[in-house]
Amino acid sequence: MDRIDPRSLLEFARSESQTRVLNAVIEHGSNTKAAEALGINRRGLDKTVKRVEGYAAAKGVAPHRDLVHQTAEGFDAKRVSTAYKEDGSVALQWVIQEPQKQSLKERLDLMIEGVKEDLDGFKDPAPAPVEVSDDYLAMYMIGDHHFGMLADSESKVDDDDWDIKIATEILIDATDRLANRVGNAKTGGLLNVGDFFHADSSFNTTTKGTPVDVDTRIGKTFKLAGRLFNILIDKMLQTHEKVVVVNVRGNHDYDMACHLSSCLELLYSKEPRVEIVQNYSKFISYQWHNNLFVFHHGDRIKHEQILQTVIKNLDDEWAESKNRYCHLGHIHHHTAREVGSMHFEHWGSLTATDQWHSDSGYGAERSMTAVVYHKDSGEDSRVKIKVEG
Repeated sequence: MDRIDPRSLLEFARSESQTRVLNAVIEHGSNTKAAEALGINRRGLDKTVKRVEGYAAAKGVAPHRDLVHQTAEGFDAKRVSTAYKEDGSVALQWVIQEPQKQSLKERLDLMIEGVKEDLDGFKDPAPAPVEVSDDYLAMYMIGDHHFGMLADSESKVDDDDWDIKIATEILIDATDRLANRVGNAKTGGLLNVGDFFHADSSFNTTTKGTPVDVDTRIGKTFKLAGRLFNILIDKMLQTHEKVVVVNVRGNHDYDMACHLSSCLELLYSKEPRVEIVQNYSKFISYQWHNNLFVFHHGDRIKHEQILQTVIKNLDDEWAESKNRYCHLGHIHHHTAREVGSMHFEHWGSLTATDQWHSDSGYGAERSMTAVVYHKDSGEDSRVKIKVEG
């Protein structure tokens, strides 16, 4: 099937990211090479190109389909009639134009894009570290952190308290210690495996409505979480040339996790060294060289179901990657298992138990791990930090 020359699409791009993708395809000559150069998922890049092709076609431009007559400003192509010669060349072509129509979704997309441009600049670009290795990615695993939870040692069998201040101090300390020990990996991944927030609404409940004990009101919790991620990302930027942030949606914070990523995307929109991976789905994937990473909170799903979903929906990425990993949370302690040719790991948490879990006899080692991956051979090493005291 003929493909459109990406150079003819540039004028139809509607955002900086679309322009960046097209320029990468032009420079590297293929979608696969462009995705690798940008460090993004090939499937996402393909969707971006297709989206711009649609914009161009609506204006009557699709040279690979013999459409070369662009409509006037403010008009779209309503109908195109083409007469062909015996040799297959175009003899005549009529392009019927109509005033441009925009769906509600398109108008909202344009409005949001404009808002993003107005809000750009909160975080200025930071200087990159002097020396890094392109061959490595270090992924920092934030287990279920339950930010905003209130746990009082006087009401539990253990002696561990938990509130927003403790949650902040412990996570900053663990991230700082890991960053000082993972080496000079060019890329750093900040992975929140879900349930970063304890409550999902001002009713102080989980997403499904289960009441939980909270430290303060939800608005303040969200604001302090944003500041905390700001500190973590800035710390990682001192160690890594690029930082990729993934916020998995958990059963406690299905909506709050999505809001957090949206706000971080706005905050760092002018920092080219920070990528916030979209989390509109509970399934998130990220391909880095010969490594495919899949992220899910791990609630209400078996490893075998995840594997089937990945093979079905990420067939290109699966075929292109020799090393396949699925990172999960939910159970608050570390487990590892291999199913087929995919490695599954549930990551432990730094969090203290709340009263319900303590009364029910639950508990696990409190720790945070960073895993270093090589671009070709996969996992290279790992560092684990335990809660002191």
